[in-house]
Amino acid sequence: MNNLNFWLESFDKMRVERNPFKAHIIANSLNEHEQNQYVVLQAAFVLANGAINQDQERLYGFWLAAINNNLSLSNVITQAQAVDLDALRDGINLLEEKGLIEHFLVDVLVFTRLGGGLTDNLKTILGEWCQLLSLNEAQLNDVIALTDHILDVEGPKVVKLTPTMELLLTNQIWQEFYVKPLTKEMLTNSINGGIWSLEKAISTECDINLTNTVVIFKNTANIKQINSKLTLTNVGLINPVFDLYNVAMSFEQIIAVGKFDKEQKITSFTSNSTPDFSIRNSKFELINARCFKFKDEESKGLFDTTVFKYCGNEYLNGGVANYGQGVKFNNCDFLNCNSLIGGIIYCKTVLDSSIVSCKIDNCNSITICNNVNIGCIYSYTYIKSTAGLIIDSIINSNVSFYTGECFYSGDNERLFVNSKLLEKFNYYNIYKYEDDDFRYVLDYLSIELSDVKYAFDKNQELSEMPDWSND
Repeated sequence: MNNLNFWLESFDKMRVERNPFKAHIIANSLNEHEQNQYVVLQAAFVLANGAINQDQERLYGFWLAAINNNLSLSNVITQAQAVDLDALRDGINLLEEKGLIEHFLVDVLVFTRLGGGLTDNLKTILGEWCQLLSLNEAQLNDVIALTDHILDVEGPKVVKLTPTMELLLTNQIWQEFYVKPLTKEMLTNSINGGIWSLEKAISTECDINLTNTVVIFKNTANIKQINSKLTLTNVGLINPVFDLYNVAMSFEQIIAVGKFDKEQKITSFTSNSTPDFSIRNSKFELINARCFKFKDEESKGLFDTTVFKYCGNEYLNGGVANYGQGVKFNNCDFLNCNSLIGGIIYCKTVLDSSIVSCKIDNCNSITICNNVNIGCIYSYTYIKSTAGLIIDSIINSNVSFYTGECFYSGDNERLFVNSKLLEKFNYYNIYKYEDDDFRYVLDYLSIELSDVKYAFDKNQELSEMPDWSND
């Protein structure tokens, strides 16, 4: 038996040297004193579940090394056995201040469940602790779901990219236990459940069907898809990059998040020759990346009940979407989206009913003309419509048209219908028509909502404006 222990201990030491765990999130975010506080408090919870067994002791060897090589398990246990009220108070304050509560709970549950499950005493302690720190049921369920994946309990499960799960996935120490590599071969079949990682670029002509999964795109890896369908249902995407050609898109309950290097000028979804697309009940928060670029002239599709936050790149046109015509938005919210031109939309032609029941807040262009911000929407021209182009919406930024032709002065045709325009409607008229030709911009309800007297009171003619460019 002693001989077996010698071999196991030797191999464990060699693994720490040759193939260690990835760094724990506190390895770089906490100083050495704070790291000690964290591991001592964690060990105190584990000891409340009973004495540490051999499996737990081996795991501590890797876990402590992923935090700080100076940490000693024997010293940690000695301090954990002497934790008092002051140490508990200081430890909790540290977790709250550094945003580590959920990470800490994962570390506790992994070790305690490895030891055979939670005792009634520890369940009581953790219940009181969660109430003290105001952890809600949804947060706790995400922590339990991730520990299920780490410990490989009952195979793949539904994974939702909630804010809590997104936070937990930033701690790389446990990823080798629950993240599976996503390969071209895996994509040939439908994937349901699990957390996947794309390490390098994949090119495929097969349909892609993902359900109840999270996919992490690493090192600017991307998926190139041709002549097929992309169907995503209840999928979380982290740093996604897709290059699509003749691919029909169907997204339902998608959460796409990421933070990119703005100098790389990333577009998360680049689509050429798009047959059709439907994106519903989703959320995109892609910092320093443009969300969608439709390269063909007339992509047709709808964004419905979708939220866009912090999207856009200061070097690219259209923070949310760049397209020719045919793209429409219904019941969408836009917040803090910015780009070179058109904080949310940069298009060649706005069609009738293009923007319906939408809210646009703090979305702008980097580009300034005549000391005026181009705003949240830029269009080269428009299709005249009695229904209206922007309907039942609230817009708190400038909207700019490089018109190419004047607005028809008929009473039944309007740009804004039952909408609140808080800033200006900018236009640049290359034919220099009389200003009166632009007086029919707001309908009667929009005049009232925008707190002006006349349909042209929001108009602002610019002497220059960028021309359309399909970048």
